[in-house]
Amino acid sequence: MPTTSITIAPLPIPETLHGPAGADFTASVELANLVTCLIWGNNDFWVSPAAKLEGSRANDYAVTYLWAAKDGDRHVGRALLELSLQDNEQNGYVFVAVHPEYRRRGIGRRLLAEAEAFAGSLGRTTLQAWSEHPAGFELEGPDVVQAETGIGSLPAASPAVRFATASGFRLEQVERRSSMPIPADPGLLADQLAGAAAKAGGSYRLVEWTDNCPAEYLDHYAALRQRMSTDVPLGELDYEEEAWDAARVRHKEANLQRMNGRSLVVAARHVPSGGLVGHTVLEWFPEQPEVVFQEDTLVLRAHRGHNLGLWIKARNLQRVAEAWPQGRRLYTWNAAENSNMLDINIALGFTPAGYEAAWQKKLHAARP
Repeated sequence: MPTTSITIAPLPIPETLHGPAGADFTASVELANLVTCLIWGNNDFWVSPAAKLEGSRANDYAVTYLWAAKDGDRHVGRALLELSLQDNEQNGYVFVAVHPEYRRRGIGRRLLAEAEAFAGSLGRTTLQAWSEHPAGFELEGPDVVQAETGIGSLPAASPAVRFATASGFRLEQVERRSSMPIPADPGLLADQLAGAAAKAGGSYRLVEWTDNCPAEYLDHYAALRQRMSTDVPLGELDYEEEAWDAARVRHKEANLQRMNGRSLVVAARHVPSGGLVGHTVLEWFPEQPEVVFQEDTLVLRAHRGHNLGLWIKARNLQRVAEAWPQGRRLYTWNAAENSNMLDINIALGFTPAGYEAAWQKKLHAARP
């Protein structure tokens, strides 16, 4: 099938999934789901077109652009570009996917070129991208590409690695994707909670909520979310601290609920000051009832060394069994160099499931 038969054009974000525009958007999302399924050998990371549409709508904090590669009416490739609007306005976040039957024909390069040119025209000077890699390859040796952090690697023969390096991206960081079966052993969790609480002493208490942060903690929680954006290891990724306030917290909560998602949050409160000094977030989507995602976990530097990270995560694992009893698998991501959080996850029962790579490319500044 000749490459010249492939057309590439912008794909508008539709108002609804009805009509031709909605059908095109749905086909693009289904292509992304197919590619992800083939990488992992399961549908644990499947996302419905309805949820994707809600997550793609322009708002005060980000805007999303799509391009479609089509063979006639068939969607065979896609590029997604997300741009932050409140911070990190030098960056563009790009995701390219091509149907396996249409690879090695230059379609991915053409899609990336469209997104790259558009990002540059808006003054973005850095592109960041991510690729996913199942476990099972040798982490050391001559056939891997090493991350710039010096910790973590990927197989050089991986199509995603070949595509990224040939396109001028550098492998800045590797994250470990870990999983664990849930519900967790209740006896183990009880022991971990008791031990962590004893080490934390009387200076800390746990605060927890479902979906929406209580108003009394809203400003404290916003400060934690802001610190989370840069306190985790980032290697040499060009990423500045995000600007969070109460309005952004509420936007994030509402957006998750529009995507039909739920969240459980446990925070650590410092009793003497009354402020929140750590938090952990779990997310769940009823459309994928067996799968739960571990999102942010952070303890402020001044309050580390008291087992707060283990305490809040163990308590949230208890809550999963109570709130989402259908859950059977929990996934989390951590930088390969984040040994402290990896140790906590191992203690809780996580094992490696694969890796996610963070790539970065510097663009020539757009001419005025």
